[in-house]
Amino acid sequence: MTELIWHDGQLLAPDEAVCSCLDRARLYGDGLFETMRAYLGQIFRLDAHLARLTAGAEQLHMRLPMTTEELREAVQTPLVASGLSEAYVRLTVTRGVGGAPSELDASTPSVTVWVRPLSGYPEQLYETGMSTVLASSRRNEYSPLSNIKTVNYLGNILARAEAQRVGVDEAIFLNTSGQLAEASASNLFLVEGDSRVLTPPASAGVLPGITRACVLELCAAQGVPFSEGPVELYQLQGAAEAFLTGSIMEIMPLTLFEGCAIGPGDVGPLTRRLREAYQRLVAEEIGPD
Repeated sequence: MTELIWHDGQLLAPDEAVCSCLDRARLYGDGLFETMRAYLGQIFRLDAHLARLTAGAEQLHMRLPMTTEELREAVQTPLVASGLSEAYVRLTVTRGVGGAPSELDASTPSVTVWVRPLSGYPEQLYETGMSTVLASSRRNEYSPLSNIKTVNYLGNILARAEAQRVGVDEAIFLNTSGQLAEASASNLFLVEGDSRVLTPPASAGVLPGITRACVLELCAAQGVPFSEGPVELYQLQGAAEAFLTGSIMEIMPLTLFEGCAIGPGDVGPLTRRLREAYQRLVAEEIGPD
């Protein structure tokens, strides 16, 4: 198993990869990234990740230096070279070096792909569920960055660290309106007593997650009622089930919030059903080795 980096056309070992101290990502947090998961040597929903990256670049007025097909090849090159079957893949695009802070077209963007062996979540967590607390900071739903995956990620990191300091797994953000938004590195779903699935909308200040979209597809395909709309804190506190979603974690049960059990405190049947359906979807789309 090999960890590799592809940086602006070069395939490198991690200790060989360098970037400028004047890169705008380093100076201003001016860049985008996508975290992806490879199964059997293939990235799940790669096109969706690239589409989200492209949309983010448009919002940041960032000129991508490569076409979608070239980005696809750039991502796959180190994955193939690594020989990894199960892998963590991160694609990062920065605005590059040059220009005053407001000069958005004065530099040439830089592209980096990092491939390493997958270090997933302990299987035990999928049986017991995650514990969470409310983050002390809030997600700003009015920020132009709230719906895109920028390298300016410190707010998320601080929220996760805050959770870990009190001995729990994750932190959940409210937005400035006091409604539920998302967790530090995942989207949030609730299941009400009538088996209706709820998730906060993009307008609440959440990232349009790739796994989140898959769950909504699965709900529609299986006849599970669902809605995207404002979700209040009391709804999480009174939910029958809850779960988090992300490309690396897939579908993670959520069983404890602020020291209180969600529903009976066990992994709920609909959460299990959707996780199994998601795994089947991955197997169908990736295909045999």
